[in-house]
Amino acid sequence: MTISFIAIKGNFFDKADEIFQAFKYIDTKQDKQFVDWQTFNDYLYDNYFELANKEIAIRGIWTDNGWTIINDPEMVDTIEEEALIQLSRTLNTDIITFIIQTTSNSFGFTVYNDTIKRHFFVSDGEVTDNLYNPLEQENGLTINENIFSDDILKLAEKLGIDLEGKNKLTYTVKHLAYSDEMKNELEQFKKQQTNDKNKPWWKFW
Repeated sequence: MTISFIAIKGNFFDKADEIFQAFKYIDTKQDKQFVDWQTFNDYLYDNYFELANKEIAIRGIWTDNGWTIINDPEMVDTIEEEALIQLSRTLNTDIITFIIQTTSNSFGFTVYNDTIKRHFFVSDGEVTDNLYNPLEQENGLTINENIFSDDILKLAEKLGIDLEGKNKLTYTVKHLAYSDEMKNELEQFKKQQTNDKNKPWWKFW
């Protein structure tokens, strides 16, 4: 099980262009809409890898209970700390990210508002990050090395964020092109990877 969400406090659906620009995407205006939670998720997770190879990112977005929520199937925007900090400043609101990756036994959440207010992450049963004051909503949950999926989902629920599709809503999938800035960064990364592969093994240190 792999899920990766960004929750933005407030209804910012009409600012989707601005939100995705923060992650260096350009909206292609080729939205798909779903009313069934499972079908919506199936579309994201069945197609994101193939489309990423064509330099198209797909992201789910919807609003519910005073939050704008983004489903990031690639689990890349969810960990873009600088972009999330800047976005919280631009929108002047709280942003909370949630990650569940059961294969690697990784679970975490981060709260942003002008800066990082709370950050907790566990990988392979080890707490790698536990920064700043715990949230009031963490009370009664297993926020330690034994954390599991239910604790992340219950924390979100306590914060008023539904990550399980319990409410009957319309869910939108955005098809996003890579900006020139992102393309340049990816090209530099590929070159670096190629250079590293060509190094003799003793030059990696």
